[in-house]
Amino acid sequence: MTPGTRNPRVCAVTEPSVSAHRGWEIVHLTSDELSVDVVPGKGGDVTSVRWRPIDVDVMWRTRWGLRPHGEHVTVGSSEALLMQAYPGGWQTVFPNAGAPSQEHGVEWGMHGEAWLASYDWTATGPSAVELRTDLVRSPFSIVKRIEVDGPAVTVTETARNDGAEPVEVMWSQHPAFGAPLVGPAARIETAARTVWLDPATPAAWPGDGFDRVPAPGSGVSRLAFLDGFAEGRAGIVNDELGLRADLTWDTSLMPHAWYWLEAGGRAGFPWYSGAYVLALEPATSWPDAGVAGVRSTTGTQVTIAPGEERTATVTLTLAATTP
Repeated sequence: MTPGTRNPRVCAVTEPSVSAHRGWEIVHLTSDELSVDVVPGKGGDVTSVRWRPIDVDVMWRTRWGLRPHGEHVTVGSSEALLMQAYPGGWQTVFPNAGAPSQEHGVEWGMHGEAWLASYDWTATGPSAVELRTDLVRSPFSIVKRIEVDGPAVTVTETARNDGAEPVEVMWSQHPAFGAPLVGPAARIETAARTVWLDPATPAAWPGDGFDRVPAPGSGVSRLAFLDGFAEGRAGIVNDELGLRADLTWDTSLMPHAWYWLEAGGRAGFPWYSGAYVLALEPATSWPDAGVAGVRSTTGTQVTIAPGEERTATVTLTLAATTP
């Protein structure tokens, strides 16, 4: 049986096509402009967003990609276990982000349980799916809706606290972009006004060249946090390629964004100086210290009351540019 269970409910809609890769069920959502792959059994990950006019996938893939389902997992830290299961692409980060955090008598691992959860799914249209899961280490159920419409893919998530206690969380989207969109000819555009290197070091955007992408192997590694958004907007523009990728979202729940770039600057595990990736991550909270660390620094964690639902929507739109 493939991981992730398809809802047997009969739908009166034309359904997306489904294939298998390394034991995982892959759901394909398409339009004339986009081809998008979703892996319900692995976090509901979006592993591919391909711009069909020039056949370019804008998502980044790790060197090891989507590991075979059921592969033996060795012991290790939550970072090691998360990285082993990380194919690249676009993930949900919930209810923790960054460093592990001890919460309510249990460890919430790096980037949270939703990243690794298996989701049941139902087709809701020819280019749309609804995914559902119940977390174990926190009292949340998650409904994740992914829809492709023309040049855009939209991820809408609803998290519900099914427990009887209020719970503080961190929540973000983690779309990671790769070459050829990411390259020295690319620039980052955003409506953010401030970039923070840490909670004590703000700078006016773009800071020290954060709007430019260094070359592969240049020895650069960056993690920063964007703030002061006039509107929820951040994107990558590559006029040489003739393509741009723009993220838009509602800043009422996610008023920040993480900025992560690797261009050969992190030695040893997990990248061994070889990664070339840029992620722009709409987020409720910062920095990358886990819920406990955020609670003691910026105080940007979000409280979800018993029975309360919170919904976040992020849209990625691709478009041609004129060189």
